[in-house]
Amino acid sequence: MKRKPEPPPLGRAPVDISQWEPNSQGSVAASFTQEYVDEHYQCWHCKCNAIFTARDQKHTYEVRKANINQRRILCDSCWHESLNVVKKLETCAEVWGESKMTRRTDKAFLANWLHLLELQETYAPYRHDIARKNMLRKLLAIVD
Repeated sequence: MKRKPEPPPLGRAPVDISQWEPNSQGSVAASFTQEYVDEHYQCWHCKCNAIFTARDQKHTYEVRKANINQRRILCDSCWHESLNVVKKLETCAEVWGESKMTRRTDKAFLANWLHLLELQETYAPYRHDIARKNMLRKLLAIVD
């Protein structure tokens, strides 16, 4: 009978709570967190197995000062893809702000912006911009 391969040993890193952001320092986690341990999770977007390493946790919470209750839901690849989508969305919003009157009839621009908003939703179960999507759908209906 074949044995399942044993998972690799968990990585560990020491915790320095004094380096956490102030809200995290006052959290319940501050009283019982003694070390970071590799956390295995499944990417919300691509469903692949990923690891939030102890070293990455230390950097995230102590250097970047993220809240200790923040958890990873995307693998590194999907995270970078989602950041690219966010940058493109920011560009669309800037272009819209600068030339709204000409862009409101630009079908390609409106369709691309709507596509990016819908794509962003596949990377996270929150931050859905329903109002903006509705605006774009209405403008596209008028342009057709």
